[in-house]
Amino acid sequence: MGAVSALGPDVSALRDAVLAGRGGLSPMTRLDLRSLSPIHLAGEVRIEPLDARAWALRAAREACADAGLDPSVGRVGVIVGTTDGEGAIDAIAVALQDALALAGPALTISTACSSSTNAIGLACTLLERGELDMVLAGGAERLLIEMFAGFAALGVLSTEPCAPFGETVGTTLGEGAGFLVLERAGERARRPHGYVLGHALSSDAFHETSPEPRGEGTARAIRACLSDARLTPGDVEYVNAHATGTAANDDAEWRGIQKALGPHALSIPVNGSKGLLGHAQGACGVLEAITTLVCMTAGRLPPSVRIGKGRRQGPPHLALGPAAPSSAARIALTNNAAFGGANAVLAIGLDPHAREARARRTVRIAGLGIAPSREVVSSSEHDLRQSDPAARMLLSATEAALADAGLRVRGALRDRVGIFAGASQVSPFTVSELRDSIEAHGLARASAPAFARAVLHAPTGAASRFLGLRGPTTTLVADGVAGVLALAEAGALLAERDDADWMCAGAWDERDGSDQRGEGAACVVLSAEPGPGLVLVATAIARQPDEAVALAVARAALPQPPTIVVLPERRGGAYLALRDLVEVARSARSEGRNVLVIGKSERICVVVVLASVSP
Repeated sequence: MGAVSALGPDVSALRDAVLAGRGGLSPMTRLDLRSLSPIHLAGEVRIEPLDARAWALRAAREACADAGLDPSVGRVGVIVGTTDGEGAIDAIAVALQDALALAGPALTISTACSSSTNAIGLACTLLERGELDMVLAGGAERLLIEMFAGFAALGVLSTEPCAPFGETVGTTLGEGAGFLVLERAGERARRPHGYVLGHALSSDAFHETSPEPRGEGTARAIRACLSDARLTPGDVEYVNAHATGTAANDDAEWRGIQKALGPHALSIPVNGSKGLLGHAQGACGVLEAITTLVCMTAGRLPPSVRIGKGRRQGPPHLALGPAAPSSAARIALTNNAAFGGANAVLAIGLDPHAREARARRTVRIAGLGIAPSREVVSSSEHDLRQSDPAARMLLSATEAALADAGLRVRGALRDRVGIFAGASQVSPFTVSELRDSIEAHGLARASAPAFARAVLHAPTGAASRFLGLRGPTTTLVADGVAGVLALAEAGALLAERDDADWMCAGAWDERDGSDQRGEGAACVVLSAEPGPGLVLVATAIARQPDEAVALAVARAALPQPPTIVVLPERRGGAYLALRDLVEVARSARSEGRNVLVIGKSERICVVVVLASVSP
């Protein structure tokens, strides 16, 4: 484990502060917040250089040293969760891949405040499939003045240090970086800090910024995580909740925890760590997972701070602090939620937990759709006037693919349909709108709607919300092939897990006037329900094409060699590669051909094998 946080430059400093109940929230010194007065607090990192990439590299090197790992040896990949990336969204992952000379691929996940939890889950998936030997998974985030302006516009920042589930209502922003070195259990003699027993995702499909008030999305993610881990609610001994300190989040999350764990939720400690660390957004999940682990290994639990009498109808067991009797847990959940309704949950344990492998399901290509430009008009009945071109294009492509699949998402089916998307940059339209609002009216009057959309996951969340897709959701970035990666991971989820029965795999690119690389959106609908047509028989991910192709061919085990299609290599973007794959799939479906499709760039190669199945 490696960490840079408001509590100090490494995991040791974090551990000492947390066990002592000493928080890191104080007046912000780096940014001028006077125009937002009385808002002035943050979980600020004061470690030079003041750069998220530098913090990420420091945390990653600490994690590698802790693991006794030379990251340049073997198939070691990196997955970074972030909302900003210090420029390009994937800049931190690229910087780590280069600085550490990693032989594995570099990926980025940007689902706002659940990004790094999501990254840890994907890392486990790639390890379980045997595509990597080790993964550096985590996240990094540096506070920007626009973040303060946006959260202030939403009315959720506290003028006092935040107190999750406590009497003070509101959140305090934070920053930092954290990384875990993950590997398959038992492959080395070194004693691990702990184990990721399970992980899961879900979508609220409710609102741009507010959680579903009944906690249904949180409950779905927890249930799916327990199913993945082969655990029962009674096995859980502690929950480190997302718990931002806001009334909407804390109340909804507690309802979701109770729905998922039943009466058992009332008998175990449930609290949050943002009162110590601040809300570190893309990095909060990994920092809270590290906080949970260091306390569990010390025979303690992360303390609650400044809770007073606690929230009315909140968790009853919050009185955890340095002066409280020592508490211990060997199995814990860590929850995170995000703008766009993206929920992610990890089950963490101090002991290994055997899991029987699930039977693989056959995955069909059920529908294909393309929205070639922002001029395409969605048939959605929802009011799209507050949406940006990116959201409208992804929605149009997804509607087209669902129509091609003959699928109407209604009733209980909504919980069984998810959406994964690839993207490369936040909507230029939205970024311009947010900046214009600040320039015209000042920080104190930033556009709240524009800020809510100024996260990469926003178009995915909008499609999820408009179409009622409440299954697993994520947004991926991968140097030119993010859409193909979304397809591969959505297909793998259907084949290997039981979280969903249908998945939409999309990609979008919105360009400003100076960027002529092409914009639009594409979507593929995948189904685990049996039927004729085109089947996704294998996928593979690696840094080098020959390795990815060898893995995919071995997994596909086709009687005849497939036609090989190499997609044009493009730097940046996500839509064009998936658009090309959709066209290949249409041709293969009509002609009854088997095809092996290669999407590659300098950073990653994704291979997808499609086979035609007769009625």
